[in-house]
Amino acid sequence: MKSTLLCILSTLLIVTVQAGDFRAASAQVEITPKAGTPMAGYYRFRGVGSVLDPLYAKTIVMEQDGRHAALVVLDIAYTSKPLVDAARRAIQAQCGIEGDHVMISATHTHTGPTLPRGNMMDTLTKADSPSGLAFADTLPGRIAQSVSEAKARLAPVTPAFAVGDGTGISFNRRVLKEGSTEALWQPSKFDPATMRPAGPVDPEIGVLVFSSSGAESKPVACLLNFAMHPTSVGGGDKISADYPGVFTKLVSERHGPDMIAVFANGCCGNTNPNDYFTGTRRKHLEIGALLADATDAAWKNLKPLKPFAPRVLSTRVTLPRRSFSDAQIGQAKDVAARMITKNLGTVPMAEAVCILETVAKQNEPLVVEVQVIAFSEESAIVALPGEIFVELGLALKKASPFKHTIIAELANGSIGYVPDSAAYPQGNYEVVSARCAQGSGEMLVEAALKLLKQAAQR
Repeated sequence: MKSTLLCILSTLLIVTVQAGDFRAASAQVEITPKAGTPMAGYYRFRGVGSVLDPLYAKTIVMEQDGRHAALVVLDIAYTSKPLVDAARRAIQAQCGIEGDHVMISATHTHTGPTLPRGNMMDTLTKADSPSGLAFADTLPGRIAQSVSEAKARLAPVTPAFAVGDGTGISFNRRVLKEGSTEALWQPSKFDPATMRPAGPVDPEIGVLVFSSSGAESKPVACLLNFAMHPTSVGGGDKISADYPGVFTKLVSERHGPDMIAVFANGCCGNTNPNDYFTGTRRKHLEIGALLADATDAAWKNLKPLKPFAPRVLSTRVTLPRRSFSDAQIGQAKDVAARMITKNLGTVPMAEAVCILETVAKQNEPLVVEVQVIAFSEESAIVALPGEIFVELGLALKKASPFKHTIIAELANGSIGYVPDSAAYPQGNYEVVSARCAQGSGEMLVEAALKLLKQAAQR
C-alpha cells in the first residue's frame, strides 16, 4: 500500500512539473500551385508556367497549460476572410485549437497564386476561374495539416529574441519632389538635390527563436520579421516565395537544419527593395542573403524570454469607407470598360477597381480584425489586416508596452492598402487604391495598442 501511494504521489509530482512547461514546434506543408493557376501581383492574368522555388504554409504552435496559439504564414500575396474563416474551422475541428487563437498571414510574394476577392480583380486575374478556385479550395485543408503537424511535435522550449539591423536593404517607394505636395511612386529617376523619400523605413529584423530545453539544446523553430515588399523576382510566370523563401532557407541551413524558419512581413505598404538613390534593383537571392547575414550577426545577441501561457486577444474594427464624386465614378467606369483588353497603367487601373468596389459595397460595413498574441512579458505579436504603411508600424512598436513587438500584416484577411493620415493628401498608387478613408490606419494602431495593454496586464 505504501509503495502504491508513493508511486501515485511521484506520478502526480511529475505531472505537476510538466504541466507548466512552455512548448512550441513548427511544421510546413507545400502549397505550390499547379501549372496554369492564376498568379497575383499585377492587374492582368498570368498563369503559372514553372516553379522557381516551392511555396509553403508554415506554422509555429505555442502552448502552455493547455492554452494554444498558432501562427501560420502563407507564401501567397494576401489572405482573405473566407480563407481564414474556413481554415480556422478546419483547425478547430482537426486540432482542437480554438479558431480565434489562430493567426493566418501572407508573406505578400508577388510571384504566388491569387485568391478570389469579390471584385473586378477576379476578372482581370482570372482568380475565379476553375483553376483559381481549385487552388483556393485546397488551402484551408493544407493550413490545417500544417497546424496539426506542428501541434503533434510540441515539446518544451526556451524562446529568445534578438534584433537584427537591416539598414540599407529596404527603401520607401514614395518620393516627394521639392515644391510639390504630391507623391511620386517608384520613380525611374531620383535627383537627390530636389527629391527625398516621402517617409521612413523600418530597418529592424525581428528574430524570435525557440530552442529545445535540456543539455543538448538546439533551435526547433524561428519567426523572422522584416518590413519590405517581396517584388524582387519579376513579372514572369515562375512561382517563387521571393526573398522570404531565400531568407528563411538560409537561416535554417545556417542555424539548424531541422529548424523551420517562418517569415512574417511587417508594415511594408510603402517600402520595397528598389534603391531610388542609385537605381539599384536587387534580386531575391541577394536580398535573402543580406537579411540572413544580418540575422547571423544578431544571433549571438539572442536573449532568453520568460514565457507564459499564450494570451490571445482580438477585436473587430469598423473602418470608414472612402467616398467619391459622380465624376470620379464615371471616370472609373470608363477606365474599367477599357482595361479589360488594354493595359492603362497600374495607378489608373487600381483607382478604377477601388472606386467601383467601394461603390458596390457602400452599404456593407468595412469590418476588420486586429489580433494580439502575447507569450512573455517582453514580446508580443500583432496581426493587422492589410498592406500597412511603415509609419503606422513604427508608431505601434514605439507605443507598445512590450519590448519586442512583431507585426504581421495581411493577416486574418486583407482590405488592401492602409496609408497613414499624412499620405492621403499626397495621393498616388497606395492612396488611390485604398478602400478605407483617411484616419483608418490610426484606428488600427489604437485598437492594437488597447489589446497589447490588456495582454500586458493579464
